[in-house]
Amino acid sequence: MKKQQPLVSVIIPVYNGCPFVAKAIQSIIDQSYKNIELLIVDNGSTDDTPSVLESFQKQCTNRIKVYTFTSNKGAFFASNYALEKAKGHYIAMMDADDVSHTHRIASQVDYLQNNPQTIVLGTQATIINAKGKITGKKSMPLDHDTIYKQFAIVHPMVHPSVMINRALLPNPNVLYTCKYGVNDDYYAFFKLLSHGKFANLSQALLNYRVHSHNSSLTHLKEHFWAITKIRIEAITKLNYQAPFIAFPIMVLQTVIVSVLPENMLRELFYYIRGIKKITFHFKFPEFTFAKLRYYAATFLA
Repeated sequence: MKKQQPLVSVIIPVYNGCPFVAKAIQSIIDQSYKNIELLIVDNGSTDDTPSVLESFQKQCTNRIKVYTFTSNKGAFFASNYALEKAKGHYIAMMDADDVSHTHRIASQVDYLQNNPQTIVLGTQATIINAKGKITGKKSMPLDHDTIYKQFAIVHPMVHPSVMINRALLPNPNVLYTCKYGVNDDYYAFFKLLSHGKFANLSQALLNYRVHSHNSSLTHLKEHFWAITKIRIEAITKLNYQAPFIAFPIMVLQTVIVSVLPENMLRELFYYIRGIKKITFHFKFPEFTFAKLRYYAATFLA
């Protein structure tokens, strides 16, 4: 007997995504898993994005729905809007500049059907540049316990790779609070840790594109202070139980962010997150950042 294919709603918010959005959409159309609806929210784009979306909608009238805002209300506001319209049992997130591998949706649905206690399921990711060349990888922990611990010092999920079991959401029509800007997914996932298990598949099923306009890779100091507020709120209000070793690591993070200039901090961030090799032009002591990253991962495993 053929296994039932529940409807999956794929949500893509986009703002001025003309250079990449066509490849993102095509990667969803080409999925081996076919019971998909694609909801795209145009966040007030001023480039040719509307024309690209119109073309795809005409090709796939029954599968693609496009909603248009007159101004940019933010990606997470747009995602919440699409979630209200979505009919799927599972919700898959996707960024307009990334590319999903052909079997991404099928692999995630299969896992969630066999693990109904899992609320958020991500994947590993391959890093690509604006031209599509592979430049690195994002390696994420696999099991819930490790993911839970690592939330204290890093974001252990690749947000545009996640699929969510809507039945386990405290509110099936709202996911993001829209109060922490580009870091709101981090806060949203902290809230969901008490509503189900988290997991990451071992396969890299998303090409995560890094380019000059990534909102999460600019103003890193500003983002860090927002992340710090999120962690404090998670511990004090969301009953998150941070492992003891996380506190000295958070202190070290604060010192590094406070001392390093933005450009140097960005290089360090790229290295730690596996985006590219470090390119500092001076020699570090024997205790390198590679060792620091290794020890931190070991302690939190």
